[in-house]
Amino acid sequence: KTICEVLYPCDNHYAGKELRLKQQYFFISASVQQAIATFKEMESDIHKLPEYVCFQLNDTHPTVAVAELMRILVDEEGLEWNEAWAITCKTCAYTNHTIMAEALEKWPIELFSRLLPRVYQIVEEINRRFVNDIRTAYPNQPEKVASMAILYDGQVKMAHLAIAGSFSVNGVARLHTEILKERE
Repeated sequence: KTICEVLYPCDNHYAGKELRLKQQYFFISASVQQAIATFKEMESDIHKLPEYVCFQLNDTHPTVAVAELMRILVDEEGLEWNEAWAITCKTCAYTNHTIMAEALEKWPIELFSRLLPRVYQIVEEINRRFVNDIRTAYPNQPEKVASMAILYDGQVKMAHLAIAGSFSVNGVARLHTEILKERE
């Protein structure tokens, strides 16, 4: 009841941030679980999920779906990391709605890891692999890691998670897409 009583609570204080994260995870987890349950009524091969399901991440609020889908595929479906990641990256698509930094959602690692410990472990592994890819693509450019890492400076950067885990990344306008490519 507490999670659903006030939608979009004021998050300029810690209790509001905590409730907001709980709400986002609750609704996203329920949605991902329902989509997979519905899929499994039609199809038994979880590897075919991207042929039937797409999670459209409209801005950063639903981005935890990337890690939640990984959790379900690894922990509940028993897939190995690489095959779960391949499915996830073919199932999620991200559209950025604004380029304003304050609208690109970030969560304090302390809060995120305390409320969602298993999901945070998954985000850590996604980040570790993503940072390795960044270092490979941009050798001797540590500033690229600083600007692109999912976990950095005590924060979980949700836009970066969405970019790493999506087959499609775009902005609502061409300008947003170009700025997103350059900045994020």
